[in-house]
Amino acid sequence: MTVTKNTLVAVSFALATVFSSDAVFAEAVAAPPSDVTEERADTTPLPGEGRSLRVVDIDPATDPAVTIAVQACVGLCNRTSGGSVFTRMNEKDAHWIEDLSLQPDTLLNADQFLEACKTEFPRYVRYSYKKQQTLLPNILTVSAVLEAVPIAEEMNIQWGDLVFDATTVFADLDTPYLATRYVYEHYVNETTGLAMLNPGYRRDGRKFWNPDLSGDMASSMVDFVFSEQLFVMFLVNGCITNTEQGALLNEIVRVNPWPKPIGVYGYANYWMVFGGYLFEAQTLCAESRNMGAIPTEVNNLSFFSTRRAPAADPDEMPQNALESVDYDPANTYVAFIVGDGDNINFMMGTRARWIRQRAEACNKGDAFCPPLTWSISPHLARLAPDVLKWYYEMSHATGKDYFMLPPSGHLYAYPSSLEETTMQDAFVAATEADARLFGTHSTVHWDFYNTWQYAEEVFLPKYATMNGAVNGVFPVNVPYMLPTGTWNPHQFFKVITGRDGGRVVLFRPREWRGVHDNGGPLDKEFYLSPKKMAEELGAYPRGTVTGIYMTSDGGLNLHNSVMELVEILPDHVRLVSADTAVQLALEASKTSEDQ
Repeated sequence: MTVTKNTLVAVSFALATVFSSDAVFAEAVAAPPSDVTEERADTTPLPGEGRSLRVVDIDPATDPAVTIAVQACVGLCNRTSGGSVFTRMNEKDAHWIEDLSLQPDTLLNADQFLEACKTEFPRYVRYSYKKQQTLLPNILTVSAVLEAVPIAEEMNIQWGDLVFDATTVFADLDTPYLATRYVYEHYVNETTGLAMLNPGYRRDGRKFWNPDLSGDMASSMVDFVFSEQLFVMFLVNGCITNTEQGALLNEIVRVNPWPKPIGVYGYANYWMVFGGYLFEAQTLCAESRNMGAIPTEVNNLSFFSTRRAPAADPDEMPQNALESVDYDPANTYVAFIVGDGDNINFMMGTRARWIRQRAEACNKGDAFCPPLTWSISPHLARLAPDVLKWYYEMSHATGKDYFMLPPSGHLYAYPSSLEETTMQDAFVAATEADARLFGTHSTVHWDFYNTWQYAEEVFLPKYATMNGAVNGVFPVNVPYMLPTGTWNPHQFFKVITGRDGGRVVLFRPREWRGVHDNGGPLDKEFYLSPKKMAEELGAYPRGTVTGIYMTSDGGLNLHNSVMELVEILPDHVRLVSADTAVQLALEASKTSEDQ
């Protein structure tokens, strides 16, 4: 996310307007720290060795209402018989069939699968795609709860038993606010979690408070909605104080049967302000401050999440042994972190492609295989454990790849803005549990622009315990590349000491987004060529320990960044993993204290 020089005042004004109310509710949202994972309501039946697998090919040109019906059927099938149906919609789906050695028993097209589904799940919900597109989140919720397939009038097909007629029920409840309130009042207690799915609103920032429909609803996560029985909504102004949608969203996230903090599936791609979605992290969306995002706009999660039990044993996914490096004040140490691992769509797509490329490069020898750390969603342990295991197996093939928690640990959230006691403590407990499962001691961290001092003084010390699992925190500037924390000009990390003497290293944020030296006045440092990045790293004071967070939103990829950089780095600059950087920073700190 970038910003021009003239937008900072406007951003501050917009934020002040949006967050005019700082009230934080203290209602009974508390859950003990151990009750913070998003477990399925009923994890049975899980598949056995004799499962039959159907692969359904969905042509990109398929009518959107048909695609939604197919995905709903897929979710119902996988809810009933775990890991039994997989859909192939694009190239990344095809790659997972190959990478996980999936052996389909039956290949079907969309029409053939719907014909079979009609017999297996004869119940249906009637609606009009053309007239009720903005109400699709609500229609999907009702359909998932009733185990019924959503069939649009425009499909012109006969189904079985009609159990809900949205064309009638929502005839007078024909706005997202009214339909969402109805579904909340009638069905929320039969859902297991929350998702936000855009029914097709424009996302380019024009009229972001009242966007037009500009396309069809993306169906890639509909299968998961049905397998998990999720409550789906998309209230464009739900995060805005003193609106009817805002009041409804606050009521929904305050009173519901879901685990807390609430992990919100899908993606809140509304309110694009100055190039980024203002509420995508969810935490600032509700007065109760009890939400964070689990970005999951991706296909086949109903298949992966039901195919086997969640990954729960750290021994199943051992990290590579850390490098053996002793701190030398004559060297500079840099950990490169592949970012955006919180987004499961990235982990199923671009990041999978990158780690395949990484394995090919490492086959050429150590000179082409510097240590590299990947941020990776902790929710893969439940949502796609086979995919998570595949990543670890790929890392073992190179011997030089490591994993850490993404922003901000357990959820993509602003942790310092969570409800101060209950939600923050629950978040820390969940993040530490994730770190132990993944075998890491590091996390990337986001916070809102005005909460970094609080984060340093109050929130992050919660990790600084003698037996804490998280020892290193790598912060990132959000939103709009505004500064984080308070840093001296030549300070690259701080050591935070907790009450019992435990220590956590907080690194100075540094991002790398593009490689063409084409940034603007306020963000040019994020778009350096490998040559200029090598010059910057080489000019750091000797003894520096730091981390670089890489994202692809500015055109960066592995080949045009790190792989070019390693060939021109000065000899005194050594690349290390994130956990090794934490150890070296602690050694450097001790050396400084002893002098």
